[in-house]
Amino acid sequence: MLSTDPRMVLCLDVAAGDVAANGGNISVRPLDTVLFRHGILFDAVKKRSGLNVRMYDSYIGADAHAILDALDKKYHLDTPCFTPALWLDGHGVDF
Repeated sequence: MLSTDPRMVLCLDVAAGDVAANGGNISVRPLDTVLFRHGILFDAVKKRSGLNVRMYDSYIGADAHAILDALDKKYHLDTPCFTPALWLDGHGVDF
């Protein structure tokens, strides 16, 4: 996630294993990285997932699946986020 205003999700990385088992380091699987060529508004992911998603937190189980589902739905819109309709997405406007 980019710490911009508004905050944007640029890509999704999948961890290769438990951080505790990897000496405290997060190792990602490059082949499972998904780049969001249009970027995705972070607030839209929060709204669609129904979770209070925060930077630097880890999510597992149902919460992780809700976030992945929200990202997937936004990704498949295949629309630049800097358009009038999507700019308001997640800012009190239904989508």
